Amino acid sequence: MKYTLPLLLLPLTALPGRASEADSVRSYRMDEVVVTATRAPLPLKSAPVLTRVIPAAEIRRSGIPTLQGLLEKELAGVEFHQAGYGQSLSFQGLDARYVLFLVDGERMAGETYGNIDYNRIPLSNIERIEIVRGASSVLYGSNAMGAVVNVITRMPRERVEVGASVRYGTPFQRNSGETMGSGASTHDLETYRDRLDVPNLRSEVSVGLKLNRFRSLTTVSYRSVDAYRLSGTKNEERHYERLIPMSPDIASMMTGTPSFNPGTPVSDTTLSVPPDSRGLSVSGWRDWSVGQRFDYELSEQFRFELSGSYFRKQRFDFQNSIMDDNPLSAVFGNNDVWTFESYRGYNLKALMEHSPNRRNKIYLSYVRDEYRRDLDSLSGTRTPKQRHTYNIPRLLWTLEVGRSHRLTTGIEMTNEQLRFDLNADPRGFDDVKSMNTGSAYVQDEILTGHRVSFVVGVRGEYNDRFGWQVTPKASAKLTAGDFSVRANYSNGYRNPSLKEMYMELDIPVANSPRIIGNPGLKPEKNHYLSLCLEYDREAFNLSASVNQSYFRNKIDARRLPDEGTRQVMRYENIDRSRFGSVELIGRLRLLPGLVLNGNYNYVYQHDNAPEGSTQYIFPSPHTATFSLDYRFARKRFTFGAEAHVCYVGAKEYEDFMPYIEIPDALAGFIRDKIDGKPGGPTPEVIAAMRQFKYYTGTYTARHPSYAVCGVTLNAEWNRRVMLAVGGENLFDYAPQVVNFNSALTAPRNFFVQLSFRY
Repeated sequence: MKYTLPLLLLPLTALPGRASEADSVRSYRMDEVVVTATRAPLPLKSAPVLTRVIPAAEIRRSGIPTLQGLLEKELAGVEFHQAGYGQSLSFQGLDARYVLFLVDGERMAGETYGNIDYNRIPLSNIERIEIVRGASSVLYGSNAMGAVVNVITRMPRERVEVGASVRYGTPFQRNSGETMGSGASTHDLETYRDRLDVPNLRSEVSVGLKLNRFRSLTTVSYRSVDAYRLSGTKNEERHYERLIPMSPDIASMMTGTPSFNPGTPVSDTTLSVPPDSRGLSVSGWRDWSVGQRFDYELSEQFRFELSGSYFRKQRFDFQNSIMDDNPLSAVFGNNDVWTFESYRGYNLKALMEHSPNRRNKIYLSYVRDEYRRDLDSLSGTRTPKQRHTYNIPRLLWTLEVGRSHRLTTGIEMTNEQLRFDLNADPRGFDDVKSMNTGSAYVQDEILTGHRVSFVVGVRGEYNDRFGWQVTPKASAKLTAGDFSVRANYSNGYRNPSLKEMYMELDIPVANSPRIIGNPGLKPEKNHYLSLCLEYDREAFNLSASVNQSYFRNKIDARRLPDEGTRQVMRYENIDRSRFGSVELIGRLRLLPGLVLNGNYNYVYQHDNAPEGSTQYIFPSPHTATFSLDYRFARKRFTFGAEAHVCYVGAKEYEDFMPYIEIPDALAGFIRDKIDGKPGGPTPEVIAAMRQFKYYTGTYTARHPSYAVCGVTLNAEWNRRVMLAVGGENLFDYAPQVVNFNSALTAPRNFFVQLSFRY
């Protein structure tokens, strides 16, 4: 379910409030829902900032098992793609570096090109999810340039609460025929296949207590997701302005580590490229997490919170993907012991809340969040890849001044530490990179009680590597009858990440450039402007918004002069870049209990980056989501049905995937040589060598538009037992062209979910 709520930006949403029942049920009158920036009641029609809220009840009834799937279904302009390190987010034209994800208002460690590990956010213990668009650096600091997604967890309201849920989905794909290539033992091969065919399973258990002033919540969850391979369905027409043929060294091809020499470039060429037989691997995984939170109210003036969580995941992948660095991997197979990645993370938080009187609240908190990534093998060998840590102490003070002002003032320190294998330093993982940031901020909510309300604020921050940053913001809202207008200006910034400064990365595509870090990078900045017009009635709501984001010193990888036979790219600051979007959100109650929701988003971007810069994830300019929801309630029984459609428009961009065509006779000969079989090349093999084709170059890639449909039915008894059944990708859509920018649409699948609450 989706509806639009205008909220003030939450200064520290880790501070738990006592949400009303309206937070967890469907509401169509915005003045019936009360949410504020400082946890004090506020009529929604007085708030200047537009926010989307996804409540817990709708998350539970949807049956969607991951945060990624939920955001794609609920928000137009949200796309996830597959990169070499996992899934990568595009949020209304901006990549994940500009979207800050929070859990109870706190940062999460473990970023990879801006992406956190989204699997660390289970959907089992969520009160609601709030999505704030635009630059929010005044309250949240670095990275909050495009949006803030805040996941707010719940606490028990009853004396004893026990909850359990299990969801089972049909497999995405049977992979028992996959092979590890020559040299794999029977044990390794069986284990490899077993881990590619895991059940689509999600299960959670929670136990909550509320004993006078003491509250406790314990949660345990387990999930497994089946791996699958995306393969193109049609030939791809590639137009190259400059195509480079590559000549192989036959002797090296027989060793399984081929080398190539560039030939004479060919201009203005079009090739019809059949689908790559290797396809694109979409990883399967298993994870489990455990969390514990204690709350204790010592008196009306003092409250204490102590919480912690532990997360562990193993990610399993196919061999011979288009992301493999060896373009002939489909021929050579894999002679190494099969490897997989494992992840660990933990979080600790301590908080004290002091309320001297009803107008003052003071919060003192400390958070430590750590995330580790390792490369494991079936033989038991473990190679550390990354260890990322945040330490964040914070002091926050909220004060009501008179009847019209609410002040939020905060001071915080952020210590970030990173150890990673891509470190350009010769010590590699053993070298620790770090930076420290101190900041102070103040925000004033001016609620006049009339048709106009305002929010103004400013943040000052000092980083030990980049010096001072000052970011202001100002928002206003005007209401006239059923109409309202919201206007917002804000500054955002993003400090270069430690990886962007110190990494050395080989892109896992044959003959692609090497990307190196740049310690001389400057922080990115942006000016964000938005205007929103909304019409709201009990049965009909429509909002139209437009925004522009003007970037300065945007960071991208820029090609350096050629060094030898391989090009090198380095992170550099781009002078100017502009992003913008237009969004329409509508809701119409057709009949009692029957509601139509729609969300359309158009995005565009323009920058002055030279041809030597690169961008590997490209969003679709047109996206939309639609849903038709029906709810029927009688006494203790509730029935619900939802049909939804996610539409993604066509897109074009420049890509660099290589094209290879190897005759069967040559492929067989190479495999024989790898296996040590005697004999030289036959005349048939020699002829096949002349037919070998391998090309590199930049070309225009095109993806046609598509739509994915799903349906969910659910029934709830006495608000304790719920049964949900549904299906996703009902028409079994598969992308025509498969590369980094392809939709991660799993094959058609069905699920059943049973939940119990006491």
